[in-house]
Amino acid sequence: MKTKILDGYQLAFYYQKKLLDEARALRLSETKLVIAAILFHEDIGSQLYTRLKKELAEDLGIEYRVFSFSVVDDQQKIIDKLQKLNKQTDITGIIIQKPWRKTWIKASGYSMEEGKDKFGKWWRELVSVLDINKDVDGLHPSNLSTLQEGGWRAKGRVLPATCQATIRLLEKAFETEHLFAHLRDNSLKTVIIGKSDLLGQPLYAVLSSKKCSVEMIGSQELKTRIEDNIFLKDADVIVTATGRKNLINGSMVKEGSVIIDVGEPNGDVDQDSVMNIAAAVTPVPGGVGPMTVVSLMENAFWLHQMKSMI
Repeated sequence: MKTKILDGYQLAFYYQKKLLDEARALRLSETKLVIAAILFHEDIGSQLYTRLKKELAEDLGIEYRVFSFSVVDDQQKIIDKLQKLNKQTDITGIIIQKPWRKTWIKASGYSMEEGKDKFGKWWRELVSVLDINKDVDGLHPSNLSTLQEGGWRAKGRVLPATCQATIRLLEKAFETEHLFAHLRDNSLKTVIIGKSDLLGQPLYAVLSSKKCSVEMIGSQELKTRIEDNIFLKDADVIVTATGRKNLINGSMVKEGSVIIDVGEPNGDVDQDSVMNIAAAVTPVPGGVGPMTVVSLMENAFWLHQMKSMI
């Protein structure tokens, strides 16, 4: 079996061209979209993604305002800024660029064990401040329950950009515009590794709401699967986002499976070992990343449309 490499750059270019038409229409109406981004400068990955998002935003005529903080800044200072941005009528959407947990823990001076809970609490308090109508990356805690209930589009909500990017890449892998029906009709099971609020939880919520077969596991569940020699052999689709290099290799996966690797910076999948076993796999870099950037811009246009309808 020849493994298809899912080119995120190529797919992102396709969706970017579609957004250009919307951007032209907005310019003709003299409408300006503005995204406000909170960046924590210690995190190198966040700096890269912020630069890429700003570049694409400007290409589409979207103003991308970046407000830089330190992860050790007083949290109230950041909350005060978010509350001010919430009230600014010219702001279309607000994103908080989530720093890597290890970066936050190290800078904050906590042990790894103590820091996990501290980081989670810190992050939840920040995203809970976001105005839901400006939540361009679907980070507010209430967004998850809306996804679980289904009908999130009708309620004016957006999918987190990484989640949307994953869905688009799966559509490309299966060559379908009706991914959820395809997964259901062919009894395909998805296993998600990682329970983050940016991908694991929202993707699980959406697939569950669409009656697709899906399981979300963490590191302990994966360890148990390996000990029981189950590995990931029951998964037709694997979406992995742990940041642990070469966590998954060809001996662990089913022949013909589709693998979406969201690990960073080096990827969770040993790419060489899954070649000619997996039907399709995303590269790192060049897979989910470019599509995540485009998906965020799509969300900005969507929020603008929702605002126009109010």
